[in-house]
Amino acid sequence: MEPEEELNATTFQTYLYMVKVGRPVGPRDLMRGANLSSPSVAYRNLQKLMDLGLVVKDSYGNYVVKEKLCMKGYVWIGKTLIPSFAIFGFIFVGVLIAEIAVLIPHLIVAAPVEESFWFLAVVTVVAAAIFLVQALRFRKRPK
Repeated sequence: MEPEEELNATTFQTYLYMVKVGRPVGPRDLMRGANLSSPSVAYRNLQKLMDLGLVVKDSYGNYVVKEKLCMKGYVWIGKTLIPSFAIFGFIFVGVLIAEIAVLIPHLIVAAPVEESFWFLAVVTVVAAAIFLVQALRFRKRPK
């Protein structure tokens, strides 16, 4: 079984917090930073991450992320895990902006616009909306 399949929501949030801070953390720091209920929950999550080989303990007793986990349907951008759907959605938003930039001069001078261009704009809006809605559904935790 892949490590990503073994992570529950709390352990996943713990892991994301540790990647974001990018420095060694102890259970109490982790509890505060990741909004966990107690140091024992933080410790359990750290043990689970260690068992999966994602986190190691340093010589001072703090925990450090060993490697960034590659997760299906997600992309790391710096220290942030982004759903791939969001990237596709933003690409379509960029295409829509370009289409609007082409459309505005036609509307200002009252020049006719081909029906196929309107169809293309509608398809672009629908595609962007679908991808961005899916990205919002996937933002919390991969299934």
